[in-house]
Amino acid sequence: MLFIVVYGALSLITWSAFAVKLKDLARDWKNTELQLLCLAISTFAAPFFFAMPPVYVRIGALLGRPNIATLIIYTSVAICLTSFLALLVSWSSAQSKVRLRHRLIIGYAIVTIVAMAVFFFLGRVDDAEHPTDFDVHYSDVPYISAFLLIYQCLFTVSMLSLIRMCWRYSAIVDKPWLRRGLRIVTAGAVAGLGYCLPKVITLVWDMVGVSPLNTVNSVVAPMFASAAAALFAIGFTMPVWGVRLSAATSWMASYRAFRRRYPLWQAITQTFPEVVLVPPPASRLELARELAFFQGRQVIEILDGEMRLRPHFRAATRDVTRALCVEHHITGARADALEDAVQIAAALRAHTAGQEAPQQTEYESESADGDLGKEAVRMVHVADAFRASPLVPAALARLTPPAGAKRN
Repeated sequence: MLFIVVYGALSLITWSAFAVKLKDLARDWKNTELQLLCLAISTFAAPFFFAMPPVYVRIGALLGRPNIATLIIYTSVAICLTSFLALLVSWSSAQSKVRLRHRLIIGYAIVTIVAMAVFFFLGRVDDAEHPTDFDVHYSDVPYISAFLLIYQCLFTVSMLSLIRMCWRYSAIVDKPWLRRGLRIVTAGAVAGLGYCLPKVITLVWDMVGVSPLNTVNSVVAPMFASAAAALFAIGFTMPVWGVRLSAATSWMASYRAFRRRYPLWQAITQTFPEVVLVPPPASRLELARELAFFQGRQVIEILDGEMRLRPHFRAATRDVTRALCVEHHITGARADALEDAVQIAAALRAHTAGQEAPQQTEYESESADGDLGKEAVRMVHVADAFRASPLVPAALARLTPPAGAKRN
């Protein structure tokens, strides 16, 4: 049951990633790197499906040869590793060397797969299905031991190559999720060595005697194989789902920021309704569909209102706010946001009360150099202080109307 659950979950993860990349390949089907990536992901996903015991047994029954699924699984793994190594070579090697290295990698893989098939069919593995213990059960069967040794040698060479190439390339790649994926694949390859090295040592040792690593081979190695499989499933697919995870996280952060700025936007647009060019979203669904547009409008309208209030910004308001910040040990960005919030609140009060703005501006606030993204972040903190900080009403209470102010 455990094998069904684990292999089923890993298969689902990798087939989902394959479906996503297949869409990209459909748009650019001549892209060699996408072709290699799709081949690597699909041949990585297939063994998890075929290795599930019910599927494994069913394949043997359908093809009329017990344990034929092992050959299919090992061939898929060989193609997967070859594809991924070829992809890494394309990414990390000079163009003049790519073709030669591709030929060497593919040539070695073809020779290995052909030799595996020959030795598998020469051996006798038809006593019963062995979906979970094939390697241990048939390790001393003529021809099958050679079949296993050839496969494990390719697996070992591939793990060593993955460690070297993934780690080196991860240090220079500029895509964060690809970098993380390559490092996780590197960790998976290290775990993979814990699987294949005991296998290789045991198979070679058994040719001349009895290996002392049989327990390691049958108990410890599968644990490393499971860990490697999980890490590979995560690492190989991370560049696919990681980018979408970042996009979803960014969207959620933008949505929360829009909601946090809303009280400040509402206070300003109630005073200056003329700054609103487009009505706010009528529902959360409309906001979700056009979040980027409504967020941009919200920030621009807040800034337009702030510009209209700027003549009412006073040095006295700044001094009172800074004194409160000192009293309450508030520094840095929090103090700046509180100062802006108090200036806006005091200016709104003055404008609503009909107070005349000074002929000469007393105070100039720091700007974000016209960067709308920075302004959006700044306004989130200003809006938080405007809505929830008890120091805003405290500062307003300390302020007195400027001399010569008009009173109703």
